[in-house]
Amino acid sequence: MEKYTTFDHIRKKDISSFKGLEDEVLTYIYHSSQKVPLSIECFGISYPNPNFHIRRTDATYFILEYIISGKGYLVIDGKKHSLQANDVYLLEPGSSHEYYADKQDPFKKIWINFKSDVFFMLLNEYDLKQTYVFHDTDILEEMSSIVALEKVSVYNDLIYKAASKYLFDIFMKLAEKKQIAPTGSTIAQQILNELDKAIDSDISIDDICNTLFISRSKMIREFKKHYHTTPHAYLLDRKISFAKMLLQNSRHSIKAIAAHLCFADEKYFANVFKAKTGMTPSQYRKSKTNIST
Repeated sequence: MEKYTTFDHIRKKDISSFKGLEDEVLTYIYHSSQKVPLSIECFGISYPNPNFHIRRTDATYFILEYIISGKGYLVIDGKKHSLQANDVYLLEPGSSHEYYADKQDPFKKIWINFKSDVFFMLLNEYDLKQTYVFHDTDILEEMSSIVALEKVSVYNDLIYKAASKYLFDIFMKLAEKKQIAPTGSTIAQQILNELDKAIDSDISIDDICNTLFISRSKMIREFKKHYHTTPHAYLLDRKISFAKMLLQNSRHSIKAIAAHLCFADEKYFANVFKAKTGMTPSQYRKSKTNIST
């Protein structure tokens, strides 16, 4: 995985301890003297190892991170939060916190650090202040689009407007998630958790039924009742979202992406991708980046 720039000078600025990064795609954003509503510090995709651990005291910017896969933990305000695939955490300027990877299943995550008085106002207006963790909130497409802005420019003046739009969409999703009451179905939530684990594995729907000791018909009925889609459709949507991120932000071949997401072969992956997006993987990559396949 390509590293676009080093991060050492940023980490030394406000991170009291850091360790355990396996690999990282990272972009540091440069600034002029012009004052604009959004100041992006950096963004990237991280692949931590089991020893990954960051401790930060008095953060100087917003930290917004989305868990692509795996598990991890966030400690803030004396409370420990468990994190898994499809979870989001939003940490505010001035906060002291630590987050780290699960030893057995370390998370992969996509993230952005930024400063903005406008988004601080949105945090208060939409009652998101000190919420920190939002479970089951898919913002992978918006986050991928932010990270892909590196291919437009590494200068804040040239990308802050586009980034602001994606961040606003994310904030609206977080606000909506906070307003929605829990489904009240432990079974449906367990199914969702198992499906999120299966994004980049060869776990089948039947395997999940066996793990949860439920029939296939009950699984479909319970899941559709609470999430208004079938388990199979949900899993395909999550795989395609992950594929979009990889197509935009990596140089992996389409064949390698299909294999990573456990599709039977490249042709089947391309057919599913086109059915979901209206484009082949090659067409999608070309529309978002100038990376060749």
